[in-house]
Amino acid sequence: MSRFSVLACVCGLALVGMGAPVLAQETRLATQSLHCAAIFEVLGQGPNHDAQQAAQHAKATDIFTRVHLQELPQPVSVSTRETVLQKRSDAVQAMHAAWLAKDASLREEGVLCGAWAEGFLAQGDRIQFVPVFPKVVAPGVRSQYQTLLDERMGR
Repeated sequence: MSRFSVLACVCGLALVGMGAPVLAQETRLATQSLHCAAIFEVLGQGPNHDAQQAAQHAKATDIFTRVHLQELPQPVSVSTRETVLQKRSDAVQAMHAAWLAKDASLREEGVLCGAWAEGFLAQGDRIQFVPVFPKVVAPGVRSQYQTLLDERMGR
């Protein structure tokens, strides 16, 4: 084997090794969508809402979970789906302490997720595109989700 062949093999193995951790990392969109799925799952829990609102929260939870799954670098299998659902459940559990403390940053995250959800829900049953995660929220949407979050958090 020539020196060039050995060097090519070593470099190839180094590149494969360098690429593996990058593939394992989630994209920002995947992270945000799973966080929003957890927020909407928490919003869906509790007695203070009507059937239409509960259905909308469940739909948003499902949409955000599907966005997360689509952002994963590997093909989605049953075990991948189960892992994602467990991660969402873990995120919900981690959120409960902040929720009970009526955390202002969680409230703001809920408003942002609500505004993002509106972009999905406005598309109806066939999602054509993933809306951009909002940086600015319309006053009406902000008021709607602040009020909803305040009710759910017992503020």
